[in-house]
Amino acid sequence: MFSSDDKIKKEEEKLKESQKVFGYVFDNTTLLNIYKFFHNGYLERFEFPIASGKESIVFAASKGNKFFAVKIYKVTASNFKNIREYAASRWGIGKISSKRKLMNEWAFREFENLKNAYEAGVAVPRPIKVYGNVVQMQYIGTKTRPAIQLKDIEPSQQIVEQIIGDIRKLYLKGKLVHGDISEYNFLYYRGKAYMIDIAQAISNDDPYSLILLKRDLNNIIRFLNKFGYSLNIDSVMKYVKGEIDAFR
Repeated sequence: MFSSDDKIKKEEEKLKESQKVFGYVFDNTTLLNIYKFFHNGYLERFEFPIASGKESIVFAASKGNKFFAVKIYKVTASNFKNIREYAASRWGIGKISSKRKLMNEWAFREFENLKNAYEAGVAVPRPIKVYGNVVQMQYIGTKTRPAIQLKDIEPSQQIVEQIIGDIRKLYLKGKLVHGDISEYNFLYYRGKAYMIDIAQAISNDDPYSLILLKRDLNNIIRFLNKFGYSLNIDSVMKYVKGEIDAFR
């Protein structure tokens, strides 16, 4: 594939080698989507794998001296049934039988939700481009090591205020509820926490939005209070919803 372009061919070979780290092989359509980023000038090379989950694999990639994160949604995601049911109930798009179409939709939602969050002033990786099941976004970390997760640090008061403040911005300005907030869905880099994995976010006027918002807040409060904080769910909930100007 792409044999007419030696540079692309080399990057394809490098990507295939990287896949072995995760024990996962991309299908030709996914490789074609990846190729579009190279062909259209968004990327020049893959650097190293960052993370792998049930739904996706994330790589560091670059163009010149600038690094990016590339999130590739797996067409053979093991939890496809759960994703399909979620999409049907939360997005109102019916039960999609094609895994490829659904993972493309999942990637598109990630891109659009990141865009809404970023424009609302939330600290998230800045979205750059999406082709099919592949999303390019801002890379958080150094050129040799990606940012660590929130779970791996002792959060300062400043970080606590930033995290709760960003959940508030996401709700009031971005009109979204993340729906899967935890210490695993924030990256920590240079004194700031970056919210990630936002594809499943729902509108704040969804009938289930307050249920998910409260679950999100309970999850993050549970983690933060391990470090001596005494955050109160009722106070934080009111603050995030804009009913009060400070939380305790």
